[in-house]
Amino acid sequence: MKHIYIVVSQTGSIVSRIIRRVTGDQYTHASIALDENLDAMYSFGRVYPSNPIIGGFVKESPKYGTMKKFRTANIVVIQLQVSDGQFIEIKNYIHSMYARRKKYHYNYIGLFLAKFGLMFRRDHYFYCSEFVKEILERFHLVEKNTFPDAVRPVELLDIKGEIVYQGRLCEYAEARSERMHGVRLSTQVT
Repeated sequence: MKHIYIVVSQTGSIVSRIIRRVTGDQYTHASIALDENLDAMYSFGRVYPSNPIIGGFVKESPKYGTMKKFRTANIVVIQLQVSDGQFIEIKNYIHSMYARRKKYHYNYIGLFLAKFGLMFRRDHYFYCSEFVKEILERFHLVEKNTFPDAVRPVELLDIKGEIVYQGRLCEYAEARSERMHGVRLSTQVT
């Protein structure tokens, strides 16, 4: 068996603070990682760390890009168990998308309408939690209709998985090391 990781975050960026103010949600961004180190988290977000306007399919990491810029982001990491076959399919699908990332665009209209529970879909357009939901449903990690059509990042916290970390992104590696050496972390989401 293998694992994938759903990372729900609040970066503290201007855009995330606006989304938080409008929605009241504690977390405003979602990503998928294929390894426990979170070295590569895939999502729809800022293409350029210092430009919140241009969005698309991105690879994020605490070591570079937007997530490096916002290393103090508050995150929740949810570990999902998948079969070896599912893991290979998910990895191949995401890597294929990333190889063709210029074909994908940020779903600004969908993000705006999600606040009102309305869905707006076009081929090759996603916002962050819409992408995560697509992966979860496509590879049968959740049943269809588990989440609302216009899913918000905070709603992904309801997924049936193990919360392996909650805290600041910049402290994740140390906490992971402690966890591997037997120190148990709190799994309660606040």
